[in-house]
Amino acid sequence: MIMRFQRDLWQVFLVFLAVMVSFPVVNTGDTVALTLEEAVRAGLQNNHRIKQYRALTEAQRRRVESLKSAFWPEITLGYTFSRQDNAVSSLQNRENSLISGEITYNLFKGLSDLKALEESEAILDSTIYELQAMKADISLQIKQAYVELLRERRGLKIAEDAVRLLERQAKDARAFYREGLIAKNDLLKVEVELASAVQERALSRARLRIAKRRLERLIGIAVDLREVMEITAEDTMNYNDEEKLRREMLQRRSELKFIKALKRARELRVQGIGGGYLPSITLSLTHERYGDSFVPDGRADLFDTQSRAMMIARWNIFDGFRRRYQIEAERSEILALEERLRDTKEELLLQLTTVLENYRTSKERLKVARKAVEQAGENYRITENRFRQRMATTTDLLDARFFLTRAENDLKNAEYDYYLSLAELERVVGLDRETKK
Repeated sequence: MIMRFQRDLWQVFLVFLAVMVSFPVVNTGDTVALTLEEAVRAGLQNNHRIKQYRALTEAQRRRVESLKSAFWPEITLGYTFSRQDNAVSSLQNRENSLISGEITYNLFKGLSDLKALEESEAILDSTIYELQAMKADISLQIKQAYVELLRERRGLKIAEDAVRLLERQAKDARAFYREGLIAKNDLLKVEVELASAVQERALSRARLRIAKRRLERLIGIAVDLREVMEITAEDTMNYNDEEKLRREMLQRRSELKFIKALKRARELRVQGIGGGYLPSITLSLTHERYGDSFVPDGRADLFDTQSRAMMIARWNIFDGFRRRYQIEAERSEILALEERLRDTKEELLLQLTTVLENYRTSKERLKVARKAVEQAGENYRITENRFRQRMATTTDLLDARFFLTRAENDLKNAEYDYYLSLAELERVVGLDRETKK
């Protein structure tokens, strides 16, 4: 009798838990629901690391604009006034003033200025690709944090329901113990289970707070747990052609484009350094006006103005092998980037294989979980009909309800895992559409 009583208590617990878990989390009040897409958009807009990389990209863009000044003429205005105690000659006044204007234009500089501009533009491309890679990483992290919050919220709901049911069971067990219907060890078992459930509830609350804080840090806005909406995993792409995915990945990944842009910048730097072996030619036009006082309004006995045009050519014949060693150093940097590019490609291919296997596994798990829910639901309907016809016991019905609830929970977790595998696969292949906007 006592054993049957304990068994019935546990069956009641399972049924209550199944009913509570099956209730959806609804959004109450006037709050606005937070979807996964909105969380990603907010994160891409507010995340501090993305803002950091945006600022670095803008700084490099300004450097590019600065280097374009080498292709414009340079205009300089100058003014000089001097006063001396003694004049060297009778033609020299004690006070002299000079105002001048000079225009200089670089006609040829061995193409080093052009290569410096192209190098800076290549570096700008690399910062843009680095920003895209950072946005893709943050987007994936947001999706992972969002799903983890949903898991923990669901886990806390189950833990709270378990505590409430065990509290009722413990209350009944204490009453049965006082009446001598159960032994003390049976009461202690219920008390231990209740204490364990309380601890699990506290851990679930802590995990949920951590998950909530992590999501808030990534998206930059406060999160109300009642606003966080559930997700659905939809496979709208064909991921069966691994060779096609491989080609798309090697073509799309920003990390590869980033390294290629750095390599291009190094190659342009080599060309710019090599331009130092060629002569440079500069054109200069100068106009000067003199004066015998503070104001350069002309001189009494000398010419008042002077204009001058010059073309200056310079050619460094020997620099102590400086440029030679600079070029060799840059070529070594290029070799290092080529090895980095090969290593990154191999790492990405390994990532593709890993996420594809995870995707296929999670897809198969999802199919099995859906089938299990169908079977458990059918089993519950059959058992319920038999129970109504008094061909099955209450225990049989409770068992059927428990199996259905467990199958539904397994399905939800399988959906979460399947969505994460899709998100990781899109990240590896470079199909994260949010980061391209």
